[in-house]
Amino acid sequence: MSAIPPPPRERTAFAVLDSRNNAVDLALWQVLRDVLLWTRTPPERRRALFRAPNRTVRERMAEAADAVPLLADPLAALSRLRETPGEAAPETVALACDQIHEWAERTALRAVAAHFAEAAAYAEPGNPRWCIHSGYITRMAGGLDLLARSEMWYSRAYVLAVQQREREMALRALIGAGALMADRGEYARARRLYVTAARRAVRHGRKRRAAVALHYAFMVDVETEHYRVAVRDAKAALRNYPLHDERIPALAHDVAYLLVRNHHHAAALRLVDRLGERVEGVAAMGMLYGMAARAAAGAGREKRYKAAAEAAFNVAQVSEDCAGPVYVNLAEAARFRGRWEEAEEHARRALAVAQRRADAEVQRLTVELLRKMEQREAPPPATEPPSGAPIAALARRLAARVRRWRRYNRGAGAQV
Repeated sequence: MSAIPPPPRERTAFAVLDSRNNAVDLALWQVLRDVLLWTRTPPERRRALFRAPNRTVRERMAEAADAVPLLADPLAALSRLRETPGEAAPETVALACDQIHEWAERTALRAVAAHFAEAAAYAEPGNPRWCIHSGYITRMAGGLDLLARSEMWYSRAYVLAVQQREREMALRALIGAGALMADRGEYARARRLYVTAARRAVRHGRKRRAAVALHYAFMVDVETEHYRVAVRDAKAALRNYPLHDERIPALAHDVAYLLVRNHHHAAALRLVDRLGERVEGVAAMGMLYGMAARAAAGAGREKRYKAAAEAAFNVAQVSEDCAGPVYVNLAEAARFRGRWEEAEEHARRALAVAQRRADAEVQRLTVELLRKMEQREAPPPATEPPSGAPIAALARRLAARVRRWRRYNRGAGAQV
């Protein structure tokens, strides 16, 4: 039996102070500090860990709860930690931390979200779910330090899940680790993890999770220019996704990316043209607008290009989650229109984001793009794929699926 990898070392709690509300900042800092102290204290010594909260602390918590009602319950639960630290259950503390993590993620407070996701994993150290949340949020935050922490959390989550026979958690840990490797540009390792996850998922009758793994493998295939394998993996993902799965629009966007990489811009534009009402979330909209701008530029649809490019740029200015790929697409679109200075500006924006987030994939694309710009290397002319080509059949099949698709409200489980 494999030894359980240790969690990463605790980080200072002071970075949590960025909600732009003093009462909330102080309350979050207080409970995070208490939780971290509680988690590193042996259970037999916790009873005498804290003094009872004084009036100032109680007023601070009440003021924060008034400012953000969604925080009232988790703050109350974590405040009780000071009153009865010896009786607090790890799962209760972890759940309260996770509720704060979810609130912070929804409100784009990524530093806060990462701190409380990790606090949940420290509080209930045997639960792989909290490790997966920590791996996901630290991966999305980016930067060398947080990416290293993400790898440690995913490794720990996988071993815990296997030992506890938590098959869904094991699959999510494998897929999340694969996504992390892809972010680092370690494509061979990423694909191995995805394929392993897909095979395990199929073996255990988890078709939807197999589809997610194959979808991610498809994106690695595209980046490494293994286009025949990419088409095969995309078809397998589409076959395994439920009819109205929430990730169908994302697969359509990603197949559009395969099409533009093969210079089939009009086909890509047809695929993404009606996705606007089918995606939700700022980052997803930014990615969609960026792809639409690139495809429209290549297809010679000037009016469509201008509208999509403006919308994509506006989103990239406010959402770093999607900014790198969006700027790459805007740079490629401008290059297709012969707007070299504009293309270089977008490419340099993409490079700055990639360096800040330690995103090897976007950095590689951008460096290659800047080289082409320096040499004024125009992109190849746009083409239509032959109607009988596998890529054309995939695009038609996916377009038909998108037309039938409708959104349902779904619970958690999209994170990897």
